[in-house]
Amino acid sequence: MPVIRPPAFWSTLVSTAGLLRHAHPGLADPAALPRIERTMSAATLDPVWLSAYRDSIGLASGSHDTLAPLTLQIAAAPLHLAILADAGFPFRSLGLVHMTQGVTQTRAIAATAVFDLLAYSADARWEKRGMSFCLVTEARCDGELVWQARTRALAPGKSPGVPGDDQRARDVPAPDPTALLCEQALHVPESRGRRYAALAGDLNPIHQHALLARPFGFERAIMHGTWTLARALVMAQLPRAGTYHLDARFRRPVTLPCDIMVRAWATAAQRHTVEVTSPDRATPYLDMQLTQTDAAPH
Repeated sequence: MPVIRPPAFWSTLVSTAGLLRHAHPGLADPAALPRIERTMSAATLDPVWLSAYRDSIGLASGSHDTLAPLTLQIAAAPLHLAILADAGFPFRSLGLVHMTQGVTQTRAIAATAVFDLLAYSADARWEKRGMSFCLVTEARCDGELVWQARTRALAPGKSPGVPGDDQRARDVPAPDPTALLCEQALHVPESRGRRYAALAGDLNPIHQHALLARPFGFERAIMHGTWTLARALVMAQLPRAGTYHLDARFRRPVTLPCDIMVRAWATAAQRHTVEVTSPDRATPYLDMQLTQTDAAPH
C-alpha cells in the first residue's frame, strides 16, 4: 500500500527537471487539450507529513480525525507534477498562474482513510491574457467519490480577445457587516514560502527567495495560493461540517514577507464568504464562497 509523504529532494529535483525537458508549443484551439491523467491506488497519508501540513496551515496540535479541505490537493502534488511534465502537455509549467480553486466534499474523510487518487487535465479555454486549463483531482474511498478539486491555471500568452475574469466574475452577495464571523490580521514571513514548498515537494523558485523570484517577474517571493486559502479557512473556522463546496478566486499573489487580513461572513444560513486582503483592504488577494451542501461532485 503506497504511503503519501513528501518526496525526497533528489526525486523532486528530477521531476522538476522533467518540466523543462519537452517543447511546449501551446494550443491554437482549447478543444485540442489532451486528457493526461495519473493515478495512485490504495494510498494512505503519512501521519508525520500530515501533522507537518496541519501545523503549516495553523491547525492546533492535538487529535484531528478528519482532513482539512486542501490536504488531498497537496498530497496529490506528485500526480500534478507528472501531468505537467508529460511530453504531451502543451503549456510551460513555469509561469503558470493559479486562478481559481474549487473543492467539493460529500462526507468527512478520516485521516487514516485509504484512497484511490486520480488527476487529469481538462476544460481549456481562452482568457483575456492567454489560455487557462483545469487540473481535476478526485479521491475515492471504497469506490465512492468523496472529494473532488478543480484547479484552474492560466498559461499567459496571446489571446483572441475574450471577456476577462472581471467580466466573468461570480455573482457574490455583498457581506452583511452584522454577520462578521472573523477579522484577524496575520504576518506571513518569507520563510513560510520555503517551508510550505518543502511540504508540497515544490521547487518552483518563485516561492523560495526574492532573488530567485525576480527572473520570473516578481520583485519578491510569493506565497502559494493553496496555503493562503487553507490558512484563511482555519482562521475563519471553516468548514463546520464534512459536506461542503468551496469556490475560491485568487486575485493577486501574496508577496513575502507580507501582512494580510482575513475576514469571514455568514451570507446565508449555510453559506459563508471569506476574503483575504491587505490590512487596509486596498489590495485583494483572494475571495471565497463556502456552502454546506449535500450535493455530490460533478
